[in-house]
Amino acid sequence: MVVTASAIPFTDVTVKLETSSTTEGTKTTSHSEGITPNTNTVTLKIGTDSGVLGFACSDDPKGTKLKYTIGGTDKAQFALAFTEVTVTAAKAGTKPSSPKLTMTKGSASTAANTVIEGECAGMGAAWMQFAPAANKAAILSKVGDVTAAFDKFDASATNMHTRE
Repeated sequence: MVVTASAIPFTDVTVKLETSSTTEGTKTTSHSEGITPNTNTVTLKIGTDSGVLGFACSDDPKGTKLKYTIGGTDKAQFALAFTEVTVTAAKAGTKPSSPKLTMTKGSASTAANTVIEGECAGMGAAWMQFAPAANKAAILSKVGDVTAAFDKFDASATNMHTRE
């Protein structure tokens, strides 16, 4: 999940995922059984306007949600658009030996802006990575690889197409 802010804080605002539970009297009910939020915290500040959060599920998660928490020096000036993440567990299907990936040029495409639409059955969502064949770029096949690439991205860098 990519975390962004509508404005940059003066000092910092932090966002992280935590398990969710409710307490009634002496009974506490976990809503996150089998769902483990990752341990990183996104710190939004000058120079860092976004970050990535994620979670992992056990083989048989019983929980259905996690919650976002906000902190940091400037948290009083910010509010979360959503306070919870809803998780719906689905049994893994049979891994196809040759999965089909359908990609088409979207109807919203123009000469200056090509929109690519893709469908990868059974995944629900996917990252698509395009690189020139001569680039020999590594394929981002794991969440950690995507997170690391996202963290290294520099939107202010110029002439990136000339670098390998």
